[in-house]
Amino acid sequence: MKKIIFLFILVFTFSSFLQEENTIDVNQQLIDDKIVLVFAGDIMGHSPQFKAAYSALNDQFNYNPCFKFVKPYIQDADFAFVNLEVTLAGKPYSGYPNFSSPDELLDATKNAGFDIILTANNHVADRGKKGLERTLHTIQNRYLKYAGSYLSNDHRDSIYPLLLNHKGFSIAILNCTYGTNMNPVHYPNIVNMLDSAQVLTDIKRAKYLNVDYIVAFLHWGNEYELKANKSQEDFANFLAANGVDLIIGSHPHVIQNADFINVSNKNVPVVYSLGNFISNQRNENTNGGIIAKIEINKRNKNVSSVEYLPVYVHRGKLNGLYQYYLIPTTDYIIMPSKYQIPQADSTILRKFDFETRKRLQNISVWNKYLK
Repeated sequence: MKKIIFLFILVFTFSSFLQEENTIDVNQQLIDDKIVLVFAGDIMGHSPQFKAAYSALNDQFNYNPCFKFVKPYIQDADFAFVNLEVTLAGKPYSGYPNFSSPDELLDATKNAGFDIILTANNHVADRGKKGLERTLHTIQNRYLKYAGSYLSNDHRDSIYPLLLNHKGFSIAILNCTYGTNMNPVHYPNIVNMLDSAQVLTDIKRAKYLNVDYIVAFLHWGNEYELKANKSQEDFANFLAANGVDLIIGSHPHVIQNADFINVSNKNVPVVYSLGNFISNQRNENTNGGIIAKIEINKRNKNVSSVEYLPVYVHRGKLNGLYQYYLIPTTDYIIMPSKYQIPQADSTILRKFDFETRKRLQNISVWNKYLK
């Protein structure tokens, strides 16, 4: 009888162990079946921003407070991307029209959780050859990946398209711009342009490398227009027809509409403009942007969800420190007491949130605290 009881306990224990192991495997499989990408818009560097980041006490710059409230949304992504629309050309620091910000801006960007810096934009050549090259060296020295501008054609050929690999899934990143504000790109430097023939060559190269997914991040469109223009729509259709799986845009400094292009029974998401991520621009619609979250199903290589987080730039004091703070509007609306911003700013923030939701009704709002 004791042997029977012992055998029953042994079988029950082993069965429970198998059930527990299977449960862990299923949960892990759900995690491993998806790739999460996060995209933020334009990091600007107007002179009031680096003045706010400067401390005379230690003669240093500190941008970390800018990102403290959005960091939880960024750091959990498998890959997080942002458009660096300034050069890191060193002193003298300058704002518009020829940007050069302190290196600490990039340090804070990395600390916030961003992995990939996108550099193809109209300000990449603001400080000439030295500025472009120093920017790339500074990014490299922080062990960050990048796409969009290069020291030379050989340099470009060696690392472009940017290839990312995670959980056995490979992604090619394309990044190009409509122009450089008529600032020349000095030989042998290269900046990727919105040239359909070159972009098609780059897409073909990504396919030759047998990647699972192709993402295009484009600096395009007309500034301050709230809807994508026909040129953007035509180029998006061109990209989708030739195999690009996801299209994200920047440059207009305002949030534009999102869309889905159906190609061969597959929906290609297009977020035409993320708007500003952080800047000193204060006019309506320019005082914030969105962070886009894209989940990709590894099994069928399709997007399983497209979400966005509206982010408002608060310029003022929080806990006694004056700075430019990125505030997720959904979080603020749920718990305004956490931020303690003036009533006038609260009104502007809520209007920004309302207008953003109205413009992006065909994709979902992202709030990690409501999941």
